Amino acid sequence: MTEERVERFNLAERLGHWSHGISFVVLLLTGSALVFRGYASLIGPEGLRLFRSIHHVMAYPFTFLTVIILLFGTPRSTWQWLKECLTWGRDDFRFIAAFPREFFGLKVQLPEQGKFNAGEKLNSLLTIAGSILMAATGWILLLRDSVAPALVAWALPLHSAGALVMGGVILGHIYLALGHPNSRESINGMLSGKVAARFAREHHARWYRKLRAGEDQVKGQQKIA
Repeated sequence: MTEERVERFNLAERLGHWSHGISFVVLLLTGSALVFRGYASLIGPEGLRLFRSIHHVMAYPFTFLTVIILLFGTPRSTWQWLKECLTWGRDDFRFIAAFPREFFGLKVQLPEQGKFNAGEKLNSLLTIAGSILMAATGWILLLRDSVAPALVAWALPLHSAGALVMGGVILGHIYLALGHPNSRESINGMLSGKVAARFAREHHARWYRKLRAGEDQVKGQQKIA
């Protein structure tokens, strides 16, 4: 029997997610060679020049591509995502308080969540803030000859610190999407756009109920027509 699946993310949402994730990982790997001497000596002078060129080129998709995809490809769902990430209630704070036990595989009862649980909201906010910081400081460093030296002096440590924090965030994100037994079904939402109805019902109960209510309303209108 085929397991029932529901749509969680459309094509533009998925493209926006992957364009951001891939560009950031490439920037993190190439940028590390520009900071850590051991890494630079491992790849050699030619490798270092190549990594620097790739790092500079990837600044463009990281800064612009994801924003273009989300704003022009799926503006309505992008606005709903941002609105939900900025809307916090009692259940969200209860979720954050209980989630460390869930993260480490301990048994815990989590409160019902919407399309994005509180952990995903927090991850989204950290990603947005971190991306703005990384883009702003990165372009200052890239255009350092046209920028005040004092600004460059501030940009360099902020850029490095932001990379470390965002690197940690993405590692946790990857673990939950690929390794955690209770949440790895979520990766299917970013691959095919659909997740198991069971997963949606258990992890995003409020969103799942609204989804079903909307489907029932459409069916009812079709019958009347």
